[in-house]
Amino acid sequence: MKEDLLRPHLCTALMRIGTRMAATFDQHFAAWGITQAQFRLMMAILEEGGATGISPSALADHLLIERATISVLTQKMVERGLLMRLPGENRRTFQLALTEAGKELLFAIIPHAVTLAEDTLSSIDQAELQEMRLMLDSIENRLRNIE
Repeated sequence: MKEDLLRPHLCTALMRIGTRMAATFDQHFAAWGITQAQFRLMMAILEEGGATGISPSALADHLLIERATISVLTQKMVERGLLMRLPGENRRTFQLALTEAGKELLFAIIPHAVTLAEDTLSSIDQAELQEMRLMLDSIENRLRNIE
């Protein structure tokens, strides 16, 4: 491959892989009535929100998605009883937190998500996985700093 086409090729490969992984996750977890986007959102709330929750804007920034997407995803999850809105810093803001039902669902799914990740990456040895993590972290940091 020509050197000047390597970066575009890698970017499109990452997009294809992400799309395929999302579709595989969606198929695998349809029985729980949850999508990969909802799973990632719940994991982010668990990891970043703590006891006080996380603002929709901070959640969008963490997940690298649009605020409007957060609104659509969270509305459905609040209606399902998986998330709750807690008071924010003022009357116009709120924090998102997992409900007990949301935590139960998430903790039931996590082992299956780990198994799916293990199966997906089973052909890659530990040293390569560590190297891949560093590279992906670098790409993510770059994306977070683009204005």
